Amino acid sequence: MLNVTPYLTDDLLSQILDRLPVKTLLQCRCVCKPWCSLIDSPRFVKLHLKRSAECNKNRSVVIRGFYAYLADFDSLEDNSTAVIIDEPLRSVLRGTGLVGSCNGLLCLYQQKMDIFIWNPAMRKCKQLPTAPADFVCPFSVDPFFLRGFGYDAVNDDYKVLRILHPDGREAGSKVIVYSLKSDSWKRLPDISYPYQIVRDLGMFLGGALHWIAVTTLGVEICLIILAFDLGVENYKEIPLPNLRFKKSNKLNLCTFADSLCVLLLEADIRIDVWLMNNYGDGNSWCKLFSLEHTQLVSPSLSVRPLAFSKSRRDVLVEVSDKKVIWYNLDRKNLRTVKIANMPAVFHDMEVYTESLVPPDYFLSCNGKQPEEEKKQKRQQKRNER
Repeated sequence: MLNVTPYLTDDLLSQILDRLPVKTLLQCRCVCKPWCSLIDSPRFVKLHLKRSAECNKNRSVVIRGFYAYLADFDSLEDNSTAVIIDEPLRSVLRGTGLVGSCNGLLCLYQQKMDIFIWNPAMRKCKQLPTAPADFVCPFSVDPFFLRGFGYDAVNDDYKVLRILHPDGREAGSKVIVYSLKSDSWKRLPDISYPYQIVRDLGMFLGGALHWIAVTTLGVEICLIILAFDLGVENYKEIPLPNLRFKKSNKLNLCTFADSLCVLLLEADIRIDVWLMNNYGDGNSWCKLFSLEHTQLVSPSLSVRPLAFSKSRRDVLVEVSDKKVIWYNLDRKNLRTVKIANMPAVFHDMEVYTESLVPPDYFLSCNGKQPEEEKKQKRQQKRNER
């Protein structure tokens, strides 16, 4: 058989391979050493992730009940089947909670304080080192823990942020951050008054983690979005949409379609979904759609949009950790998504883009040496003998 690899430049080969799904690329690593080196290279990993995101390709769904299940996103428009993850990861990730997801990586925590970074597509998982002693309380036990996970594009790093309110007090909250590049935790300056963060899970977008927070403006108390920039490691404020907020209402924050998304829940009436079209621009908020409680049959405690369909006419929506629906933006109706083998009640559902980013990405890269350098070291050892 004619070996065509010598006639393909690395750039041309990259443009061919980066169109393939992760599962196929993992098989292609076995073709030859040059292909393996190319597919494992940081440049190709980023190129493949960028193309997948731009083309809305290679999307999957992870459903976390007591165990974790995986499903293909494209199949959700017809009939889909959830597949439980294999051992040994099934036992390792059993009963975990979500810290966040980014670039095909999911950050999870266990009740006994272990934190993991997991790439479902590559079936690889990394346990993070133990946090400092004053952060030893489990996530599920201490209600004053805040957390978030995201990508720091400034330093090409993945980070996990943990915030602790000692004794429930907001002033002087302790902050630590884990860096995947250094594989270590470090302390950051405390968060001082006047911020009181409402929700525990930070939403990642645009290089920052976001929470809804209460602050004071003169003598008035107001709601804002507090953002922590993972690159420069400081805080900034982002305005919420101009809403008529009542005491009986609930306000939730999520990310949707690469935008910040605010959910206004009016008790027993409806749920409004707002999107920020231009990140950081308070005038760019617009209402995407509303869901009436009568449409959902029963009052819903939580609703979260997950992703657009390929046609962008439908929105995949998770409802109260019990079911998933498609909401049609044109007809304003909904239909239930049927997923075989899905648990009756689940903790959460996450749509992610499959990637080649390994959980130990930076450690692996730092541990690899150029082939020429390896040859020189081997030759040096032979000369010494």
